[in-house]
Amino acid sequence: MSRLVPILGLVLFGVACSGDGSPAGSSPMDSTAVQDSLHFLHPAVWAPALGERQVSFWAVRGETREVRIMYRAPAGSGDSVELARFRVDSRSLVNYPDGTPIAQGDSVLITLQVVDTLRFITEFSPQGLEFSPSRPARLWLKFGECDPDLNGDGKVDSTDSALLLDLRIWRQEHPGDPWSLLPGNVDTSSQEVDADIPGFTRYALSY
Repeated sequence: MSRLVPILGLVLFGVACSGDGSPAGSSPMDSTAVQDSLHFLHPAVWAPALGERQVSFWAVRGETREVRIMYRAPAGSGDSVELARFRVDSRSLVNYPDGTPIAQGDSVLITLQVVDTLRFITEFSPQGLEFSPSRPARLWLKFGECDPDLNGDGKVDSTDSALLLDLRIWRQEHPGDPWSLLPGNVDTSSQEVDADIPGFTRYALSY
């Protein structure tokens, strides 16, 4: 089901496809937004199934570690497509959640859990773990297996293509809190959105 970069476990992220919800007083690209104003994406009806909803791996200061999670390979196929990629640079780890500095060679067990399977909102823990502002962790989320009818109007057209450029990774501290927009990039050729991850809370892909 999954394809791992050496010595790491799986990482599962929050991704989703197909427009859901309508704007409620804030534009899609505002820096903060309430949950009902965002358009989370949902998997296409033909998308392969996901794997585990909760996964863990060890991040070590002084080592760059990268992990990927893949959709399940279709029947009769030995390969699958990428769902997400998460990287912790050798200098990313800074402080434990209690503020104690992380020394060279020390490790942190990182867990990711999909807490909303409809919108694939994912919690990263331990909450409060800090990454270096100059060397943050980085997350890539793929949208290639998402419903291409992003606005849910029953047709796939130029409007949906334009909406792809508005896809971003959003961050939420706690359930019920507003979501914050993370600066990032959209690559329509590789069908992914990426952003620096300053610390651990909840993340999802939306426009």
